[in-house]
This record gives sequence, structure tokens and C-alpha cells, in this order.
Amino acid sequence: MRTQTTSRCLIIQGDSIILCKHISGGYYFLPGGGLELGETLNQCITRELNEEMGVAESDIKIHDGILLAIENQGYDSKGNFLYGIEVVKRVDINTENITSQEDLIDFEKIKLSDLPDIKLYPTVIKNWIIETHGL
Repeated sequence: MRTQTTSRCLIIQGDSIILCKHISGGYYFLPGGGLELGETLNQCITRELNEEMGVAESDIKIHDGILLAIENQGYDSKGNFLYGIEVVKRVDINTENITSQEDLIDFEKIKLSDLPDIKLYPTVIKNWIIETHGL
């Protein structure tokens, strides 16, 4: 069993949310990624947004506090059991220019009102966003 702590970003701009899309899988998830040894949640967010989106540290504002923490478990594409904690923090980015730096993912700005109709995983995070924003 592999365990992982993942730091996720809730990035809302106006009436839209920025989501990461797995290109071949066709599903979405909140931007972010796994903590590396010795990293804080905020350091992980800053690194991941730079690595995945090309956002400079000076364009990232991470709000205090944790919005949501959940247990997540399942299997990867090779059938290995995964267990982890996903932590969601509110993040603002001061740029409209978001370009994926990785081949397997893309970033899309989705209207919050369209959120119920898309595949956003884990579902508990999707449901929490929908409930929090009265969708």
C-alpha cells in the first residue's frame, strides 16, 4: 500500500473555478499534488503550481487555514491500492495566463454553475464545493 498526503488548491476567479483535467481520462480534479519529504502544505502548493501551470511564486497567494481534509482510497491504473489524505486550501493566482507544463494534464476555467455536470474527483470534494457554493 502506498500512502500520500496531497495538497489541493481551490482557485475561484469570479464565477469560475480552475480545474486540472486528465487529458486521456476526461476527468477533472483540483490543482495540486503530493507533498515531498520535508515540505509544508504551502510549499507543496507553490511548487506544484509552478511545475504544472508555470505560475510564479510572486503570483500565488495561499490563504490561511485548511478548508477541507478527506481520506481518499482506491486503486491506480496498475491495480495498486492507494491511501491518502487530501487537504484543500484556498489559493488566489494573479495571472490569467495558465499553460499546462505537463503532457498528461490541462487546465480549464469552468463555470461554478456547470460543476454538477462534470466528472470531478474525488466526488466528496465535488459535493463539498457544490454545497459550499449553493449549486
